[in-house]
Amino acid sequence: MPPRKLLIAALGSLLLTVGLAAPASARPARVAAPYVTAASPHTLTVEWPQVRGARRYTVHVAATPKKASRTTKRSHWSHGKKTKLKIKNLSSKRRYCFTVKAVRGGTSGKRSEPVCAHTLRRTIKPGGHRVSVATFNVCAAADNCKRWTKKRENAIVQRIVDARADVVAIQEITRKADKLAARLAKHGYTRYAAPTRKVDEAIYYRTAVADMAVTTEPEQVCEVEPYAGAEDTAAWRFPRHYDAASQRWYAFRTSSWTTEEPVCRERNAPVEQEGRIGSPSGASAAWAALRLKRTGQTYVFVSAHLSHGRTAKDGRLRGRETKQLIRNAERIAGPLPIIFMGDFNSYRGGPAGDAPRKEMARAGWIDTFDASDTYTRPYVSSFNGWRPKVSTMKHWGGHIDRIFIRPSMGSTSWRVVAKTKKRRYVGVQASDHNAVRTTILLP
Repeated sequence: MPPRKLLIAALGSLLLTVGLAAPASARPARVAAPYVTAASPHTLTVEWPQVRGARRYTVHVAATPKKASRTTKRSHWSHGKKTKLKIKNLSSKRRYCFTVKAVRGGTSGKRSEPVCAHTLRRTIKPGGHRVSVATFNVCAAADNCKRWTKKRENAIVQRIVDARADVVAIQEITRKADKLAARLAKHGYTRYAAPTRKVDEAIYYRTAVADMAVTTEPEQVCEVEPYAGAEDTAAWRFPRHYDAASQRWYAFRTSSWTTEEPVCRERNAPVEQEGRIGSPSGASAAWAALRLKRTGQTYVFVSAHLSHGRTAKDGRLRGRETKQLIRNAERIAGPLPIIFMGDFNSYRGGPAGDAPRKEMARAGWIDTFDASDTYTRPYVSSFNGWRPKVSTMKHWGGHIDRIFIRPSMGSTSWRVVAKTKKRRYVGVQASDHNAVRTTILLP
């Protein structure tokens, strides 16, 4: 065969080989976990990192993570290479799960990890009243806690300041509550009127935003009273005198005449609304009724800490503790609205199906993560276990440190408060937990 024909044949063979191999090499990479936010009760916006070589993307929607990983019933396509898509015509107060895959020609990459989010219960009003809250287990005294040092204390204070919350619920503070109060006072916080004995939970609030709600209780006060009659006491004989007008004996004490016996009278005494909630199983909570200065409305804030344990039996126990917590808090609060915060030692997908969340839902409270319209780093676990590497949750919302509100309220700017860089914690780790904060939209 002439050399020219041999060259053409070789080139044809090479092109054929490249053409056959092209589809396999052109398959796009897997899309990283998407980011989902809610802007209205009927829409969710899905956003994801760009994948090299992708010409468009397919977004799959389902009710559960498992279904979203395999369903083809409901799919949406991005417009060209855009990596953001608003999913419309959704039901309010509903959980939706999403996966995203990159598409190039007739081939597509592997679906992303599923991510779930809830549509809002109501439309966010930009000018509405709100209060920012945070919950933080500072691990001051438990068996797995590191020694309380000045560096740890500084880091704890800095995390609380970074949260920029109006009300902060603290767990496992034990004998460090007063010391922390003194440090936070420089940043405008004060501690609720807690007892001086050992306490595991505490509540701190900004004095510029709130003050303790005060009620009155009837009480009997018995004390000696000075003579207040019209008679000239200069004629009275020392050391005691009987006054016929008041029908009382008076005694001369120091420089004046007072009743010889204490006089008992009824009066209404001011009482700050705060206290503690116990449990036979060891779960406990602190509560305080705070009046928000911007609105004049009073809310009961609860800092709770449930039992720990990894078994289903432990999970069921936390469910019972949650029921007891709700029952006691409602009895204390009466008609006042309650905001629950704390370390619930339970997460979505955890032992006993996350019993605390289910009990809260039955009683009419929702996790602010499920109600929030925006998030920051929702994949970061609120429990770090002192590990230097950031742990991520398989399904977002799987946090053990939580904030529960009524459906009439809303949530925005939910985030995990931690210092990280390239998925690693930087600086001194304040605790084996990360702080969780959100802004609650008030009705």
